[in-house]
Amino acid sequence: MDQGKKVEKKVEYVELFYDLIFVYSLRTINALFHDVEGFPPLGLIATFLFLTVVILQVWYNTTMFFNRYGRKSLRDYISIFINMYLLYYMADGANSEWLNHYIRYHGAWGLIMLNLAYRNWDKMYFGTHLDELDHRILRSNCTTMLVEAVIILLSIPIHQLTGIVVSPVALIFGYIAKALEHRLYRQRSVDFPHLSERCLLLVILTFGEMIIGISSFFTEQQSLIHNVMAFLIVIGMFLLYGFFYDNVLDHNRNTSGLGYLTIHVALILAINSTTIALELVARASEGMVEFQKSLFLVLTMAAYYCLILLTEQYCKPAFHKDGQFIGIVFSILLMYALFMLLGGHSMIVGGLTTIIMVYGILIFAIHTHKGRLKKLQFGGYLE
Repeated sequence: MDQGKKVEKKVEYVELFYDLIFVYSLRTINALFHDVEGFPPLGLIATFLFLTVVILQVWYNTTMFFNRYGRKSLRDYISIFINMYLLYYMADGANSEWLNHYIRYHGAWGLIMLNLAYRNWDKMYFGTHLDELDHRILRSNCTTMLVEAVIILLSIPIHQLTGIVVSPVALIFGYIAKALEHRLYRQRSVDFPHLSERCLLLVILTFGEMIIGISSFFTEQQSLIHNVMAFLIVIGMFLLYGFFYDNVLDHNRNTSGLGYLTIHVALILAINSTTIALELVARASEGMVEFQKSLFLVLTMAAYYCLILLTEQYCKPAFHKDGQFIGIVFSILLMYALFMLLGGHSMIVGGLTTIIMVYGILIFAIHTHKGRLKKLQFGGYLE
């Protein structure tokens, strides 16, 4: 690949269009909890985590491929549209009865992985301006996705004959294999401006799903203060990510991109899990929240903020190794957890405690970083 004439890659409208199918997939997965009044059983939570991580792995593999090798070509577009079509079948089977849709769900999943394997093979043999390292990366991708597809498709007759579900093996294999590929990817930097923008867009779309999720706070049964608090919580969480993206992230960083993508897979899972936690809190009887629901909200919120802190390893040089900032944020999270476990059974107390934590971290982040920035930005609109 010609590194001397590197041109900044822009996120194409087709990529954004493709990401919309993942929002639909997340919505159908979240429907697992729509009829749950109390705290959901652990089996249902495990199903939610599995189905979400499967969808995110598809996004992970697609994003990495199109960042490095995607072009405005008919074959790339056809590949995207085929996978969008197949994701509808996966989404339709992603419910509490997903094992009853085993053939439909796993057939679509396996075909998606075969499609991605084919795109890597096609690019390896017919792509232009590729060197030996590119061929090694594409060959490794093709092999990994082909093996994962075979495991997924073989799991169908195994399940039909024995009732045993072996597809999680394929999921775990895919993530481990991608982690092992880091030794190849680190030899050539990803197009980080494009990658970070792709991650930003999916984060925004996932927060859009959260906006839909908190609609349960806007019913006649809920008081005004409840829906105001829920809305403020979502806004505060979103603004913190926007602040880091606009001001702290080094958009020209040289990196393999695998770590940043992995963090965002976990981040999307945390945001979506927080959506579920807020929906469960909204169903609290007479404003009294069960302990398990409060604990679930604390865990999902803590996961979100810890993952935001992890993105600081991709920050501008002025922000490197800011141990004091990280330590104070952890202290705020610990105090939040303590107050929620003591008083989170009240929806009003829990909501106010969460708002104080969310905006406390946001204000502290702005105050801590503004001295190192010539100009603060929020989406390029507010100064």
